[in-house]
Amino acid sequence: MRSPFNRPSVQTTPFKKVGGWKCGYHTGVDRVCSTDKTIVAIANGTVQRVNDCGSSYGNHIVYRTSDGIVVLCAHLAEKPTVKAGETIQAGQKLGVMGNTGNSTGPHLHIELQKAAQWRYAENLLDPNHYIDWYLFSESEEEFMERTWKNGATKEQVYQTVADCKEKRRSIGYLSPGEKATCTAVTDGCYLLLYRTATTQKCGFVSYHGGIVL
Repeated sequence: MRSPFNRPSVQTTPFKKVGGWKCGYHTGVDRVCSTDKTIVAIANGTVQRVNDCGSSYGNHIVYRTSDGIVVLCAHLAEKPTVKAGETIQAGQKLGVMGNTGNSTGPHLHIELQKAAQWRYAENLLDPNHYIDWYLFSESEEEFMERTWKNGATKEQVYQTVADCKEKRRSIGYLSPGEKATCTAVTDGCYLLLYRTATTQKCGFVSYHGGIVL
């Protein structure tokens, strides 16, 4: 899924960081964009709730994507520009990054859940495993070769897009922090060139949290 921003952003609070939240940890990720504060939909979907998940979220929106993932975007500067029941498209403006609710500075708090409806601290997904923070368009034709640095976890590599999407028959893996070259994106899977101790290999990964250098 594409980024909720239209420009590069920076993570300020990671997923499940232990702290003074009601459930004892951070239920999503916080990110800041200094060049464009517009917040957009990360995928096609339907708006479920607007400003009714508690005052701590400030101005917020909950929508469910066509793939069955519930998304919460919180601390928007103003009430979201869409209403409950409305169909939305990837890239559609939902609001502006703000500092409303229980917030100490302008940022976007985004949560993902695999569920039919949003529930506090339930069915949580790590947004960094589903959102490509450097994908600002749904058009794969606009993709340009980039240098890739893997995130903090080992990432499996697959020979085909089908294997990548089904997470079967891995041909290897990228170590935490390992660098590669991302040459294309096909059906949500990233084609990487990377080196082993003896040779250069090529394969697909589904992880969307790699860092573009």
